[in-house]
Amino acid sequence: MKVSIRNLEKKLSMILPLAESYQRSYNKLSADYKSEQEMALYTKGYFIKKLWKMAEDKQSLVAVLHINDVPKGFIRYSAIPEYYTQPINNLAQDTEKGYLDGFEFAWCRKINFERDIALNNKTLIVNQIYLDPQIQHHGLGTLLFQQTVPELKKQGFESLIIEYNANNVNAKNFYRKLGFEPFAKTKDFDHILKTDGRTQFCISDVHIAHTSIDNTLEHLRRRQQLKQTFVTVLDQRKHGKTY
Repeated sequence: MKVSIRNLEKKLSMILPLAESYQRSYNKLSADYKSEQEMALYTKGYFIKKLWKMAEDKQSLVAVLHINDVPKGFIRYSAIPEYYTQPINNLAQDTEKGYLDGFEFAWCRKINFERDIALNNKTLIVNQIYLDPQIQHHGLGTLLFQQTVPELKKQGFESLIIEYNANNVNAKNFYRKLGFEPFAKTKDFDHILKTDGRTQFCISDVHIAHTSIDNTLEHLRRRQQLKQTFVTVLDQRKHGKTY
């Protein structure tokens, strides 16, 4: 199996197959806590548009995982919103505006800090990390961090935050293994649905976790050491060596 990591490019040859992997991963993660109406919105075209916008965004870093030269997942880092850095009485808030599901909206997003964490222009947010379900549970999510976090350190960044759905226990456990610890909560305004003439606003609970880049690098180093030790032990048993 050939594994490589490349920057996202605005090319259909990369975006189309990556959108399929993105869709399969998102649907698997969301099926347990999203409604059928919400899930119906997540078409291949929806993910193509999202990836195309990511490729155009010069303020983000998107590293794409390729398996045998086929895009199968990605991780995206971006600057944190400025209001995250200015909490008052453990609350940071700002109004988000735009278009969602064909409707114009304005939403006051509030970040409730449960402990003091200093966020600044040396902090990045991990916007997304997705792997095709076909390749999950093989350490490739960890590999994406291993290949990208050292470069972030070289560029002068010092810490990371990540947001995940409160119902996504697997995500919480995975990020904790990389040094992330929850420090805040918020809510996401996900969708606006029209059903039988009624408007439904879909809002989800979100947890936010933080780690320093040095802490993540140390966790990655330990995981690599454990992996090497495990492989060595298996090799010794295979050849009949005991100590």
